Amino acid sequence: MKESRHQVPGVRRWVAALSLVVATGCVDKEKCGEAVRVTREALAKEQPDLARQWRERAWKICNDPSTTSTLDKEIIGKEAELAKRAADLQKQIADAAQQRMNTATAVWMGFDKLEVSERTMERLTQHQAKAESMGEGLPAEYAQQLTAYNTKEFVRRRGAAQAAAVKK
Repeated sequence: MKESRHQVPGVRRWVAALSLVVATGCVDKEKCGEAVRVTREALAKEQPDLARQWRERAWKICNDPSTTSTLDKEIIGKEAELAKRAADLQKQIADAAQQRMNTATAVWMGFDKLEVSERTMERLTQHQAKAESMGEGLPAEYAQQLTAYNTKEFVRRRGAAQAAAVKK
């Protein structure tokens, strides 16, 4: 068959070679194996974004749906594991912050249980320092909430402490 003048010479050979590669599967077994290996290494290092990039490369090189579908399952599984771990960690942090808030509340209630004559500014500042120490080591958002709470509680009790100091 004669090539038309609009076709680039050799295109038929290139198409035939590409068809042969597609029919036989893997373009380059060594590079395919490397792409699969690096994909799994990225997953082991908990880098699913990098694993997805290498999975795309594996898809292009390997041309084997069973290989890439296995990698897809592994990537999805790792992403789910990482998401669950992150959610669990957030819950632990929130629970710890709530425990600290509860402890700060107990500190303020301890001040309220003092005899009126003992509710001095000195005792109030001691209770404030103890309540504020509950914010140490917390993430900023929780520490700010605790600081706001402690400030409100301090201001609420300051008037009574000042009045008790005047009576002495």
